[in-house]
Amino acid sequence: MTLQSLAVQPLGNASGDSEKEYLADGLTEYLHSALTGVAALRVASRGATAALFGHASLADQGRLLDVQALLDGSVSKLGGLIRVQARLVQAADGTAYWTELLDRKPEALFQGLHAIVARVLATLGAAPTARERTALEHVPTASDRAVDPYLRARHVSSQIRRASQDFAIEMYGDAIQADAGFALAHAGIANAHSMLFAYWVSTGEHLQAAERSSARAVELAPALAETQLARGVALSLNKRHDDAEAAFRLALELKQNAFDAHYQYARHCRTVGRLAEAARWFESACKLRPEDYATPALLSSVYVSLEQPAEAKAAQRRAVELADQRLKLVPDDERALYLGASCLSSLGDSSRAREWARRAVAMEPDDSAVLYNVACVYALLGLHDSAIDCLERAIQNGFGHWDWIAHDSDLDPLRQHPRFASLQPAVK
Repeated sequence: MTLQSLAVQPLGNASGDSEKEYLADGLTEYLHSALTGVAALRVASRGATAALFGHASLADQGRLLDVQALLDGSVSKLGGLIRVQARLVQAADGTAYWTELLDRKPEALFQGLHAIVARVLATLGAAPTARERTALEHVPTASDRAVDPYLRARHVSSQIRRASQDFAIEMYGDAIQADAGFALAHAGIANAHSMLFAYWVSTGEHLQAAERSSARAVELAPALAETQLARGVALSLNKRHDDAEAAFRLALELKQNAFDAHYQYARHCRTVGRLAEAARWFESACKLRPEDYATPALLSSVYVSLEQPAEAKAAQRRAVELADQRLKLVPDDERALYLGASCLSSLGDSSRAREWARRAVAMEPDDSAVLYNVACVYALLGLHDSAIDCLERAIQNGFGHWDWIAHDSDLDPLRQHPRFASLQPAVK
């Protein structure tokens, strides 16, 4: 029997304590990431899987996600042990292939997860390559004190919010204090500093920290896509573009189906002006995470720069649709609001674009990432002075990702404005 497609459902928090949600989420993400690293297995995106979880039968989930099997289970703490219950089932009829019950001390948790991954792959007949097997066998840490802060950091690290990144740095730091050789924690710190530089506080301090932590991560675990990707992002922000290119390419070789690798490499290509490549990688990222609203929004701006209006409009409509779906679930997602507003502006829906932009600023009036993106919305709406006002406030509050500003097609209406030209010589 050979099955080659799978969905990893959110692990349930069986502890009954909402404070332990980070544990279930972190372990779900770890299992999903590990299984995504096997090119012979197609793994449905976490977002698409979570959206159906609890709202559709197993058969319907399998059909809608186009997978043949589902991995589900729960996590709880029992004294000093972490209990993971896992089950692999056929999507068509819910028949279980097997169930697994693991009780592990924190220092042995990842070996237990590896056993679950290995059993999934064996059951589905998805054989990893030698390089993939090396990554799968990597034990992130064997320190009992490193596991909890690492999972807490991983729980928030994907959130595009400054407070989340500050907290992630603190937690990853605690993990490294417990285990100085924890490569994934070093990569996590690098990513958080890179995100802080790109979105909020563009200072040399964050660039240097990203450079230093990513170099250490690669030194400790060069065969992991996660460390190479963190290195690529840090090098790109540090304008070491040739070195960044090599790191990105290696990350993509090591984990061909990783959304983050496709997405970040697309951003890099856009930053250095290789727009046709950026479009291709954004397109592939859209396929890997079809529910993500940010990717088609960024893709649309690339198509605008490439003077491909039909493709740009299609991407904008898709981004608005996905952002709208996201806001129905999470009304306070300011990123969905400002990226959706940008696309609504381009589509001619100025009324809704202004409303979404207003809501985003009302939520985070001093956030430099919000202000920068709302400046893009106002530029597209022809409100040039309001756009410059937001851009100036964004820069005053720390935004200074000048390469991004230089290649952002949303800001093209402002480039001849005298106030824009005076912002910074690098953007002329």
